[in-house]
Amino acid sequence: MFACLFGSSPLLAELAGQFSPLLELTAPDTVVFSLAGLARLFGDTHQLASEVSRRGQAMGIQANLAIARNPDAAVVAARNLRGVTIIAPGDEAAVLGRIPIHHLPADPLLIDTLLSWGIRTFGEFTALPAMGVAERLGEVGTRLRLLACGQLSRPLEVAAPPEDYTARQELEHPVELLEPLLFVVSALVRDLTARLARQSLSTNRITLKFTMAKGFTMAKGEQRTRSLEFPVALRDPLVLLKQVQLDLEAHPLKAAIQALEVTLHPAETRSRQDGLFVPTAPEPEKLQLLIARLGALVGPDHVGTPALLDTHRPDAYQLRPCAFEPLKEPDMLTKPGLQLAFRYFRPPLEAAVELQQGAPRRVRSQKVAGVVRQTAGPWRTSGEWWASTAWSRDEWDIALDSGGLYRLYCVHAPQRANWFLDGSYD
Repeated sequence: MFACLFGSSPLLAELAGQFSPLLELTAPDTVVFSLAGLARLFGDTHQLASEVSRRGQAMGIQANLAIARNPDAAVVAARNLRGVTIIAPGDEAAVLGRIPIHHLPADPLLIDTLLSWGIRTFGEFTALPAMGVAERLGEVGTRLRLLACGQLSRPLEVAAPPEDYTARQELEHPVELLEPLLFVVSALVRDLTARLARQSLSTNRITLKFTMAKGFTMAKGEQRTRSLEFPVALRDPLVLLKQVQLDLEAHPLKAAIQALEVTLHPAETRSRQDGLFVPTAPEPEKLQLLIARLGALVGPDHVGTPALLDTHRPDAYQLRPCAFEPLKEPDMLTKPGLQLAFRYFRPPLEAAVELQQGAPRRVRSQKVAGVVRQTAGPWRTSGEWWASTAWSRDEWDIALDSGGLYRLYCVHAPQRANWFLDGSYD
């Protein structure tokens, strides 16, 4: 037997959960739950219905309740019959027969077809020959006829309870050193990633909450929280543990740990299909770990993916967190034209420039020097005059007597012009 609650209260699932863990969230306003094994606790179906009504009234719930032999019969009765409806086995067609046909969960065109046949209720629909309904309406009509007479049987689609991927560990003695702390973190992370794997999930963020022991700079019980986000979802415990280690090495807690709580935030597992003509690349997990190591060495602000700024300033960019985006397959039919490659000097090389009739004639710098044989330019650009970062520069492409091709530019300062070599052409 199954019971169905139909109403607008958000507490329907909570009320059903008080009687059975086997419940189905059929719709936002409909909950179905199994009555298996409840007879020993509450008595027959009438007594059980009375107990459900009593608890629902105590919770302030106004809903229809229907009890039937199969879930769909209970849903149809709860949605269309007010109050409490108990359908004994074998009486489904009689109880549901008075429901108007337009309450049948079917396509409007099919409902119009039934109305054109003179069918007005569920009972009139079930009175039609089963073979004739199958010949004229197909498999859908057969299913709807079984639903109208309360004979459609199916298992419950049991809603899985939301799982919290959090683990906490109370330590017998405060831990100060990083190595024993990572030993505890490793055990918690391995357990949580195994739980994620059972649900075919991964994580894109790990949160660690430390409860500190009494120290020189903090009171006992004070909490510190660390949260690490990842550009790709992963569930390899070794990668997660290494990320935690690098973060704790870069930002020590500076106090003993009394308790530890680890939370993995679930995310959909990454799936990707590479093309035949896409070059192989490192696994995102390994690349992410490498980037974390580099961030620990040079600082997180110096590692990332360059993104162009919305400005005309040459070579203006900023670093954003690394994003692992799949490469587009190259167009094998498009043949690129001949282009020169340009190699930037980072930082640009300061240069001393001799001018002749306003054009560069000799260049001297730390790495490049020579007589200018040919020039192209200048190309004058300026911008952002309204901000403190205003810029104005003249650019030349120059060919030296040594055979090298370079880009030379001049930055106009209030007192003098500053010359720089921006890079070389290959």
